[in-house]
Amino acid sequence: MKILTSEQMRNIDRRTTERFGIPSIVLMENAALAVLDAIFDRFPNCERVAIFCGTGQNGGDGLAVARLLENRSVVPIVLIVGDRAQFTGDAMANLIICERLGIPIYDVRDADRVAEAIAHASDADLVVDAIFGTGLNRPPAGVQAEVIRAIAELRIPVLAVDLPSGANASSGEPFEPCLRAEVTVTFAAPKVCHVFEPAAVMCGEVIVADISIPGTAIDEEAVTLAVTTPRDVQPLVAPRLAATHKGTYGHVAIVAGSFGRSGAAVLCARGAIRTGAGLVSVVTDPQVAPLVNAGSIESMTFPIALDAQSLAAILDFIRSKDAVLIGPGLRDDEGSYAFVRDLVSAIELPLVIDASGLNAFAGRAAELNPNGRPRVISPHPGELARLLGRDTKKINERRVDVAREAAHIANTIVVLKGHQTVIAAPDGNVNVNPTGNPGMASGGMGDVLGGMIAAFMARGVDPYDAACAAVYLHGLAGDIVKDEIGDTGMAAGDLAEKIPLAIQRLRGMTG
Repeated sequence: MKILTSEQMRNIDRRTTERFGIPSIVLMENAALAVLDAIFDRFPNCERVAIFCGTGQNGGDGLAVARLLENRSVVPIVLIVGDRAQFTGDAMANLIICERLGIPIYDVRDADRVAEAIAHASDADLVVDAIFGTGLNRPPAGVQAEVIRAIAELRIPVLAVDLPSGANASSGEPFEPCLRAEVTVTFAAPKVCHVFEPAAVMCGEVIVADISIPGTAIDEEAVTLAVTTPRDVQPLVAPRLAATHKGTYGHVAIVAGSFGRSGAAVLCARGAIRTGAGLVSVVTDPQVAPLVNAGSIESMTFPIALDAQSLAAILDFIRSKDAVLIGPGLRDDEGSYAFVRDLVSAIELPLVIDASGLNAFAGRAAELNPNGRPRVISPHPGELARLLGRDTKKINERRVDVAREAAHIANTIVVLKGHQTVIAAPDGNVNVNPTGNPGMASGGMGDVLGGMIAAFMARGVDPYDAACAAVYLHGLAGDIVKDEIGDTGMAAGDLAEKIPLAIQRLRGMTG
């Protein structure tokens, strides 16, 4: 599902009406119907609704909602924030209808009338916020700002039309003041403020409503930012056909683990196995192999020294596999880093690089994939900072932009882990992941994810799709664990064992 800026939404609206001939008043009516559905679904006992309307198209949506509520025997009270003489077009048409229906309408033209307006709304069961929409590009001021602050003090649930008044559609940073909604009904696609915090917190539950904007009108906007949805991932986790066998689902080779870090190799293997890899082999030091065998009995091991002298033998072993994961739990020293760089350079198979495998390329991001092979790197912010020679704080401040830049520099898919994990491709496309929770902030989670990505790639899945699918499932499995045991004390092994359940649940999801 695409994530839009204000300008992109404006272009899509214009394309819908001018090229496809869908009248704007039809879109307004469909938007109002979607809000009406949300009101009756989320607030079914509403008898009295206060609708605060600005004087633009967002206010027109609010007026259409008032008219529809009147038809459903719910009492609407309309409060126009500003001068009603500023209404034009579709919004004016709905204002005239509301006036003729005798719906109570109060004008809030200046700060002196705010208290009176709030008094009219104080006994409502719900506030519908239709003051500002996606066109807001500066902080609310004057009477609009006063009304926003006053609504916040009412302690009445708020449903926002398109976005909460005070939110900036194109940014994760809201303006001040900004109303906080329990539910936001937006149209066609989410906007940036609906997805990225702190603005997303102000939006509450976001409902994306279809108001008959053609998909082509959105596709032609060439939007490069999207949020992963169940529909995106479901084709990659479809039920298995009866005639398949373990060879159908690929053989993953994992180069991981060292003395004191055997758990990383085990978790990689568990992630790959639980995601459905047909076979998993862990290439690791001889002293580590028994621990890996004990920790992951379904996988195999290839015990060998992970150093330059073993490079040829390791490459010969890997050659017959379908995908490779390198890095988790390897030694962090110059000898190991040189070995990793040589190994990565020689591998032509689909490859995932993580953890110490990425540290081997600190300051050398352009060396990760000069030949354009199918590759995914999965750094946390600190690892990406080392890779690019940047400050970790700056990485976190501009996660989408930095991930996109890193994907271009490294010529590979970048999975920037963390809250709302970002998946970026060298062509500029970026997906944001909606699943997961704070309980996943513990060691080993990234190792499980690396195995999951490799499992999808071993089946021949495109690296970008594999990364998006694995990250979504990883977060979903974490959410299942949170539901069962809470968000404190969750271990990576707990998550790995819930991956099959996450796949089963995903198959039945909609959206």
